[in-house]
Amino acid sequence: MYKSIFVSFLRIPLIMILLCPAIAQMKLICEFKDVNIPFNLKNEDSLFEKGKYDFELLKMTNVFYLRIKKKGIPVCLIPHGQKLMYENMSDPDIPQYAKFQIKRNPALKIAYLIFESGSHHPDYPTIKVRFKLEYEE
Repeated sequence: MYKSIFVSFLRIPLIMILLCPAIAQMKLICEFKDVNIPFNLKNEDSLFEKGKYDFELLKMTNVFYLRIKKKGIPVCLIPHGQKLMYENMSDPDIPQYAKFQIKRNPALKIAYLIFESGSHHPDYPTIKVRFKLEYEE
């Protein structure tokens, strides 16, 4: 009995040790704090009710992630953001600094969260990534 309890408690630090290198490799590209979301967002089994959230765009190797925080506490990590390309790298529509916008498609009930790093980002200039989430009014 003591052995099974000990093994159970040993699993938690072991899992944390194995996950730490992967989390440490994630690079923060941009962060937006206290963004007011006027509708509920849905991602798989998670529901994010109307309110203020922090959004972070992260990159690990060639995969983009969206981290959603509520009052500074991470609540969700969404992988596989879709990288979008600018038509022309000298396009005046490319922002100089990080930009975040939400576009909705009411017919499909989908919200697109679009992140742009801006042309003046020191490490990741002109990155544009889109995440697709369902929403409800």
